[in-house]
Amino acid sequence: KKKVKHFSISVGILLVAVFLGIAANATSLLATKEYADWSTRGTSELTINPDGSEKEIKDGLDREYITRYSYGIIESLNLVVPRFYGGASGEDLGKDSKAYEFLTGKGLPPSRAMEFTSRLPLYWGAQPGVAGPAYIGAVVFFLFVLALFLVKGKTKWWLLAGTVLTLLLSWGKNFPVLTNFMIDYFPLYNKFRAVSSIQVIVELCMPILAILGLRELFSKEVKRSKKIRAVRLTGILSLGLIIGFFIIKGLFDFEGQGDATYLQYYGEELMRMIKRDREAVYINDTFRTLVFFFITAAVVFLVAKDKLKKNVALFILGIIMIVDLVGINQRYVNEGDFVRQRLVNQPFQPTDTDRQIQTDNGIYRVFDPEEGLNGARNSYFHKSLGGYHAAKPAKLQDLVQFHLYNNNVDVLNMLNVKYIIQEDAEGNRVPAVNPDANGPAWFVENLIGVANADIEIKALDSLDTKRNAIFNQKSEQQLSDQRFFLDSLAKVKVVDHRPNVVRYESYNGNRGFIVFSEMHYPHGWQVTINGKMAEHYKVNYALRGMKVPAGRNTITFTFDPEVVKKGSTIALGSNIFLGLLIITGCILAIFKPKKKKQA
Repeated sequence: KKKVKHFSISVGILLVAVFLGIAANATSLLATKEYADWSTRGTSELTINPDGSEKEIKDGLDREYITRYSYGIIESLNLVVPRFYGGASGEDLGKDSKAYEFLTGKGLPPSRAMEFTSRLPLYWGAQPGVAGPAYIGAVVFFLFVLALFLVKGKTKWWLLAGTVLTLLLSWGKNFPVLTNFMIDYFPLYNKFRAVSSIQVIVELCMPILAILGLRELFSKEVKRSKKIRAVRLTGILSLGLIIGFFIIKGLFDFEGQGDATYLQYYGEELMRMIKRDREAVYINDTFRTLVFFFITAAVVFLVAKDKLKKNVALFILGIIMIVDLVGINQRYVNEGDFVRQRLVNQPFQPTDTDRQIQTDNGIYRVFDPEEGLNGARNSYFHKSLGGYHAAKPAKLQDLVQFHLYNNNVDVLNMLNVKYIIQEDAEGNRVPAVNPDANGPAWFVENLIGVANADIEIKALDSLDTKRNAIFNQKSEQQLSDQRFFLDSLAKVKVVDHRPNVVRYESYNGNRGFIVFSEMHYPHGWQVTINGKMAEHYKVNYALRGMKVPAGRNTITFTFDPEVVKKGSTIALGSNIFLGLLIITGCILAIFKPKKKKQA
């Protein structure tokens, strides 16, 4: 009992350490309200009340965005049967597919049929798309259930509670009572998307409890009758679960949310074959789980009857566990997912268009309408208007949706887009030069205040951004409507442009106001004029602007956010604490407690 107690304490300490490490590192990135400003839907927004006043919406991602990837309640049985809901959005069945038989029977060449069946839309759950199921493994699941009958004490209950709680949280909008409570009251919960990802905690707790169950199974202190009874109950429950899967199969129509779209492209007959493929993989994987249940049950039953030695049993269980998990993993990660190092270092090859643009050594941006904001290729070669990252500037997203999609060229000008990649009459990709781009920075003549952010973004429809700048009077109260006088020699040029430092040199015979074609982000960017700290403001809905004195000036923007300093300190301290806890847990697990001497 003392051994089990000390082992439980060690595992508990280790888990607490892991959670602390995760929480601390997440805190270092997300513990500030400012971070949310750069999420696609993560900014505090202003709406207009009926009386004309402004109302602030709580910051953080909206509920629909957070819960878009919610695991279905029944879909969670993927933990036991990997293709319970079809597996992935694109599965490779090859020639073992009803769709392949149908297509070749219609006269389609085998190579074309194979190409289609390599990405069959087998997933039919409610999520927008999945790359694979959250499969815990049939062997692990069986041992987990066995542990529920063998393991005693608090360790079992908090591991079971962790499994159940995180499984409920992964249901998201399918279990709104708990999800809404977490979004409304739990710190930072509304900063994360894809609630289904919390199942990693399930995949941590279940194997640990399974290991504790094996420990009890091999323990001499546990009665043989108790072990045999636990194995029998686990076998009965597991068999009942499989029988239940076959019974409820008749309740499923194997239709997914995207099937209406597929129907338009593939036709009714081919969609019928795809549904038959979904049903087939459901049946096959259920039988597969049954086989692994049977093998695992046989091994643990022989151990319970003292017919199989510990080391032999562990070896057999290890082998079948590897066969089980690796077999499923190879469906989604295989040799086709690995490429040569050269391709990793150079994922894209430059085209003539890229080479032509790169001959321009100025500071400008490139926009590829076909790629949009979420592509990576354009950003690989150029200073792109877009690029893919999980946290996107919400203000830029708004500009794209409100103006660029409506062909507002003047917004492209203020974003310093000099090259727009287009197709010529022959279908070749060519860089169209935008001669009206404002450049990286420019002086304006008029500073105009508007009542709120809604008016500010709408005003860009007709604003001459080369001469005028607008600002939100609510957020930039230090600014006021002003007119500035520019002489013919007034200019701004970039002398240093790096990700964290941008330096400009300006000249104007009068005091003026400069607009910079860079996103405004006050929580980290600091600016100096001639070495002295200065203030900058948000203008034109998303850009930086600042007042400058008359004459020649050196303006330097430096990114030095306080949150990174605090986060680094928190991460360092938490990692040190994590290391100490792991060392302590290992010591407690390795060294046995001293037995008290009997009198």
